[in-house]
This record gives sequence, C-alpha cells and structure tokens, in this order.
Amino acid sequence: MRALGLFPAVVTAFAAGLMLMGPFAGPAIAAQSSGEPPVVILVLDTSRSMSDSDIVTATDAAMNFARSIPGDVRVGAIAFDTDAELVVHPTTSRGDLRDGLAGQTSGGRTSLYDAVSLGVSTLDQLSGSGERRLVVLSDGGDSSSNTTLNATATQLATSGIAADVVAFKYGTKNTAPLRKLAGAAGGRVVPVENASQLSSAFGDIAAEATQRSDGGALSWLPDWAQMSQWSWQLWAVIGMTFVAVLLLVLLIFGPGGPKDTRKRGLDQIARYGNQPEPAAAQQVEETSVGKAAVAWTENILRTRGWEEKLAERLDIAGLKIKPAEWTLLQVCAGIVAAALLILLGAPVLIGVPLGPALAFTVTVLFVRVRTSRRRKAFGEQLPDVLQLVAGSLQSGFSLAQALDGVVREETQPSAGEFSRAIAETRIGVELEDAMERVATRMASEDLRWVVMAIRIQREVGGNLAEVLLTTVKTMRERAQTRRQVRALSAEGRLSAYILVALPIVLGAVFFTIRPEYMRPLYTTLPGVLMLVGGVLFTALGALWMKKLVKVEV
Repeated sequence: MRALGLFPAVVTAFAAGLMLMGPFAGPAIAAQSSGEPPVVILVLDTSRSMSDSDIVTATDAAMNFARSIPGDVRVGAIAFDTDAELVVHPTTSRGDLRDGLAGQTSGGRTSLYDAVSLGVSTLDQLSGSGERRLVVLSDGGDSSSNTTLNATATQLATSGIAADVVAFKYGTKNTAPLRKLAGAAGGRVVPVENASQLSSAFGDIAAEATQRSDGGALSWLPDWAQMSQWSWQLWAVIGMTFVAVLLLVLLIFGPGGPKDTRKRGLDQIARYGNQPEPAAAQQVEETSVGKAAVAWTENILRTRGWEEKLAERLDIAGLKIKPAEWTLLQVCAGIVAAALLILLGAPVLIGVPLGPALAFTVTVLFVRVRTSRRRKAFGEQLPDVLQLVAGSLQSGFSLAQALDGVVREETQPSAGEFSRAIAETRIGVELEDAMERVATRMASEDLRWVVMAIRIQREVGGNLAEVLLTTVKTMRERAQTRRQVRALSAEGRLSAYILVALPIVLGAVFFTIRPEYMRPLYTTLPGVLMLVGGVLFTALGALWMKKLVKVEV
C-alpha cells in the first residue's frame, strides 16, 4: 500500500536523530549517568623542597584550574608535607577553595602516598557524586608516608579514581612512581620544569578532563546499553530531531516537494481524462500528514496577516515554495539547530532560544541574498531588454506587444517580471502602473526613469524608441564606469577582507591548537573586555573600510 510509503521516512527520521546523538553520546552519558556533577580534589605538595614562591604560583594555577571547569563541579584541596591534611572539603564555592589554599607555607618532608590515599578515601566517602578525579602536584619522591606505592596504586585502581600528576621540577629524577600512580586508573603525568608553566599544565588537564570521551572505532554509535540512563534532556533532543527530520522528509520528498513538480503537472493533465478512483484515494491517504501540517501553518499565517507579505518576499527572491512550507522549513531548521547546540554542550536554556534564532537569521539572510542577486541580474538585463523594446517599436509594434516579445525571450528574471506586468494589464491595470510595480519589486531606479519617460511620451507625444535607445546608451556607459571603479577598488576591498578575516581566522586556529592559551579571554574579566573591544573595533574598522572602498556611480 502507498500509505506505507511514510514508514521509511519515519525510520529515516528516527535514525537521523540517533545518528546526531552519536558523536556526543559517550561524553554526555559519562557526565550524566549518575545524575551528579564530577568531583575533583587538588593534592598540593607544600614540603620544604617547594619554595614559598613556588607554592604561591601553584596555588594560583590551582585556582585558575578550578575557575576553568564548570561551576557545578565540586573541588576540594589536600596539602601535604610530613603529614597530609584535607584543607578544603569538596565544594562548588571557589571562594572557600581560595581561602583554604591561602597562607600555605613550605616545610617538612614529603608524604605523597599518604596524601593520595587521603584523597581517594575522601572521594569514596562522597555519595551521589559523578566522575571522581585527583590532580596531584609534587616536586619530589615520597619520603615519609606510612602507605606504600603499591598499596596506593591498588587503592586508585580499585576505586576507579584517576590521578593526573604534575611532575614539578623533576628534571632527571625518577618519575616511575608518579607514572604508576597516574596509570593505575587512566590518569597521566604532566612534566613541568619551571613555575611559569604551571598554569598551562593545569589548563591542559582541565581541557582534557572536559573533553574526554571513550572513543574507539565505533565511538560514533550510541551506547545502547546505557540508553535507559539517559536524562530527559537527551530524550528531548532526540524527540526534537526526530520531529524536525520527519517534517523535512515530508516536505522534500512528499507531495508538494521539488521532486513532485512533474507529477503535479501530469495530474492536472490527467484530470481531463478518466482516472481510477483508487489512485485518488491512495494519494489522499499518503499526503494527509503533510497536508495537515501545511494547512495548519497556512491558517496561522493567514490569521496573523503574514502570508501575503511572506509570499511576496519569496516570489521576489525567486523561490517557488509556499509561505507555509517555508515557515515549516524554518521551524525544522530551528529545532535541528537547538538540538545540535545542546549536544555540543550548550545549556538547555541557551540552546533552545538560540537555535531557532540562528536558524531564522540564516534563512532570512538566504532570502535577502537571493533577492539581491535576482535584482542585480534584472538590472544587468535591463539595457538589453530596453533595446529589444526600442527595436520592436521601430518595427511598428505597440509597447505592450514589444514587452510580450521580451517575455517570449524567456530570459529570467526580466521575462518573469514583465510577464507579471502584462498579466496585470489584462485585468485592467494601466501598463505604466504595472511597470512601476515591477520597478518597485526589483528596486530599479533605471526602470522608474523609463516609466516616467513613457508617461511623458503618452502625454506630450514624441519618439519613444529614440528615448529608450538614449536611455540604454546612458545605462551601458554608467555600467562600464561602475565596472571600472570596481576594478580600481579591488585592491582596497581585498585588503579589507583580509584585515577583517585575519583576527577571526587566527582566533579560531588558536582556539583549536592551544585552547589553554585562549582560555583567559573568556574566563577572566580583562579577557572578556579585550574580546568585546576587539569585536567592536573590528566591526568599526570593517564599516570604515567599506565606506572607503565603496564608490557610488
């Protein structure tokens, strides 16, 4: 049955929703499987081998690390010398963390293993927490712990708590104990040779912890075993994506879509002959869903008075699509954009309004670009059209017959626009008024002057063909001057494009290859102010250069 033709569309839409979930399923589940945010404990060496200035630098780097991770992540701190002490219990308050780390001084021996063991015990006592992790900083081997290296590594592996270790000023020292601690549960060792590199090292650890996923050859597939643990936000994203893709499939491949144009024409011809009733019934059965969505949207647009204006904008842009279908496409694009933003990590309260806003902006810009290109093509064709009209007038044809000859040439968009004008004259509209409407639709000042010349010729008489030929000559000379000016200003325009694109491209490159280098731009107040200032000055410079290279002809 043809009614089953919708089944592949439904399956395709649902599969597309899950496929969109694929690249992000691993990290999303890892973060939400327990329903609680992660917990991190910073383990800092304050033994006498660490100078007071090194401890201050390490404390500042640890605070930058805490500020760079999400605010709902609880962060605690352990300071160790001869003894290990939990100075800050895991908390979301960065102020409490700062106060707990303040005033640490160097002294005593190094009880590294005891400190790591204390961190594991503290994390084990926390109930209802998400991923648990230790970030350890030490500048030397253990010298006073009661716990052994093997026991500590076993404790890490048993608890499943990863430890990222910053090996500070180790140089040629033996880092095997640190590697054993880090490797017990999937952590890593980050060597740092001077205090100035501490912030970068902590930033790397924060970035890796935020972006970590399981990966693998089939990592793009969703984790079916944990689907029952997905949160309502993820199911909402899947549902929105499913609905959006289903509507897109119905609009594109269903009746009324671009591939159904030929079939509609054949159906119109077939109406004059005998047509079996079952086929009509199958057609109605297959199109009920798509027709219902389009009809409902048409009713809303018509009620609010938007249908006529939107239809005119789409017609000027040369888009052969109904206003209701275009609106449905915008809605689908907005749903997909919101789903992608949420999957990329944006909060729901930001992704839901921002996605439709971006989709609406892109679709509006698309219509405007199409309109601009169509009007530009009309302006370029106008001199040839007027010359053809003048030749027809010299041959004895009337103005209406001359314009009909332009329509028969079928050079778009001029043929379509003048065909509209001729159609209006057949229902009683004056030819000058119809051409004036074409000039308004195409934003053509040249055509407005031509219409004015036709009106004057109608009132006082004269040779309209000669007037049109003179107008064509003027228009072509002006077009030649415009092209010459554009060629002379090409170097300035190219310089403007490069100067505007340079900071954007370089910023994107640095965000990709060195995110920790760019992180202060959006995590600190001076950085945000610099970023906003840079955007404003770049926009101001772009407007200034546009005015410099734009020459009106």
